[in-house]
Amino acid sequence: MKRVNNLEDFIKNAIKYLGSGYKYYKIVQIPAHKQHKTAQICEKIKNQYQTSLSRGKRQYKRKKGLANYGAINYRDIIIIFRTQGENNDDKNEFKEFKKNITVEISEHLTLVFFRNEHKRITVKLDKITFRRFREDFYLAIKNNNGYNYNKLKTMWRNLPRYKGIGVQGSQLHKYISNKLTEFNRNWKKLY
Repeated sequence: MKRVNNLEDFIKNAIKYLGSGYKYYKIVQIPAHKQHKTAQICEKIKNQYQTSLSRGKRQYKRKKGLANYGAINYRDIIIIFRTQGENNDDKNEFKEFKKNITVEISEHLTLVFFRNEHKRITVKLDKITFRRFREDFYLAIKNNNGYNYNKLKTMWRNLPRYKGIGVQGSQLHKYISNKLTEFNRNWKKLY
């Protein structure tokens, strides 16, 4: 069980698991009234799924045809990953990673893990989160609110740098450039 404190480490570890043959996943959202017990919940998951095995023990299980498990905890979210192999899980407990995985980090941030055109796993913001960013930038530019504009720029720049988010950043940069020209604002652009 890996417990991480920032979004970049969470994404990095999730991509590492997905790229290493852990093609099944289960997302556990810890309810607000149990968040004070996060350490105990993580310990229970660690013991139940044996997520902290050494490399040698994982290889031994793989050679025997047994499934290996890994888990990541970030805030109130735990993602449990599983390899192919014999297991004792319920039939619909784990989902297979085919197209994408959507993880809601907070009510304002949802990430989508997916394979890009080069078959590499990357991450982007979901459509609603990206649209909300674009609308907030539009309102800040339209209302001549430089404070909100700079605050949004800082939030965007603090997102981890991955291919999917970079493509969205290019789209957002073009959109912002057009709106700054349209409303005749002499502000610095996104990048």
